[in-house]
Amino acid sequence: MKALLISDREYLTKTYHALNDLTSSFLQHKGFDTEILELEAENLTFCKGCFGCWIKKPGECVINDQMTQVNRNYMNSDLVIYLSPIIFGQFSSNIKNSIDRRIPNILPFFETRPDGSTVHPPRYENYPQQIIIGYGDMVSAEDQQLFMDVTKKHRTNIEVLIYQASADYILEALAKIELGRVGGMI
Repeated sequence: MKALLISDREYLTKTYHALNDLTSSFLQHKGFDTEILELEAENLTFCKGCFGCWIKKPGECVINDQMTQVNRNYMNSDLVIYLSPIIFGQFSSNIKNSIDRRIPNILPFFETRPDGSTVHPPRYENYPQQIIIGYGDMVSAEDQQLFMDVTKKHRTNIEVLIYQASADYILEALAKIELGRVGGMI
């Protein structure tokens, strides 16, 4: 099984290194072949909204930057774990950009959810299981809750965890998640 760890190179703090080591060890123990991608703003372009990934090159972004590799590795993985600093209750800009730029992996139509919001249907039958682990030093309870609420509201099939130097919590939470590809929305 393959796992992809995606992190923001601009926030490689002591807390990040501890979390990265913990997560990598857990995945190795579970038998995953793990690749680590550290995103940098200088290697990422923001989505232009050109819809070339739906019209010109369906399923593939027309921008040739680090996201080409990220999207390819994402779809070829069984599990993707994002390690994101929590900044004012949100992802870092590089993590947000990488999540937003997965748009080639969905279809250019809308479906209405039971709550009335709309969502793009999946392009593929299944996707890697996604986990996002927010971290930071001295992150307030309000920012932690906002991070979890916003992530769950706008994304399906994603587990959200918060790391604040508690290895036991993260290991127990990861152990409870069925790790592998999932069907449905990303």
